[in-house]
Amino acid sequence: MKTLALTAIRVCALAAFALASPFAWAQGGLVGTAHDFSGEIANGATSGLCTFCHTPHQAQQQNLLWNRALATGTNYTWGAGAVTTGGTLYPTFQGATYNGTTVKCLSCHDGSVAVGEVAWWAGAPATFPGRPAIGDPTFQVGLGGDMNGNHPVAMPYPFNNVLGNTYNGQTTGVGVVLEWVADPQTNGIRLYNDDGAGNISAGAVAGQTGIECASCHDPHNGSTVQDIFFLRGTIGGAAPNYICTKCHAKL
Repeated sequence: MKTLALTAIRVCALAAFALASPFAWAQGGLVGTAHDFSGEIANGATSGLCTFCHTPHQAQQQNLLWNRALATGTNYTWGAGAVTTGGTLYPTFQGATYNGTTVKCLSCHDGSVAVGEVAWWAGAPATFPGRPAIGDPTFQVGLGGDMNGNHPVAMPYPFNNVLGNTYNGQTTGVGVVLEWVADPQTNGIRLYNDDGAGNISAGAVAGQTGIECASCHDPHNGSTVQDIFFLRGTIGGAAPNYICTKCHAKL
């Protein structure tokens, strides 16, 4: 009996540590993270771990079988004529038509769509009660389409240190200094490719490679996550784990 009691105390202590530590869930999947929406109830049914964002039927888009309402009227931009020091134009993309994964992230994080507004649940469209639009500025990006002050996404990356990468209609500027990791995928960063016809998929392709929100964040808390905010690296520290040096070869 004494052994059982001590074991129970140890289990409770470990559980308390896991809840207190911001890194305890890293690489551990969605359960218990900020992206765990399981247990929400609408139309008399309870949401599972995946179905808050994805649905096997009646999805908003075939791409990712997306189940959430998108910010369809929002045009995301860094400002008219915004350009990097290397001459790469900042992109513009529309929530309803852009096929990059970034618009999926912004459908929760731009604050314009209630977090609970899924397109299809338990046989009908539904709004989950108690899930208002995100109001905490810590998690809000692109409110009203204004992306100014945020790291560029939907933008070309100089893959293999070649300047002529075109992505989402933008091409790397001629003044870009090649101070980049040639292939950051080796550091756990995810790259994407654009076939020029609006079709964007995971994986780098010479001449048509770019970055999305999911390049640095893994919303599913998979094996590459090392820090809070689902980052594929650490907020501080040094290479090779520091998130910035996974792409930027600053020596």
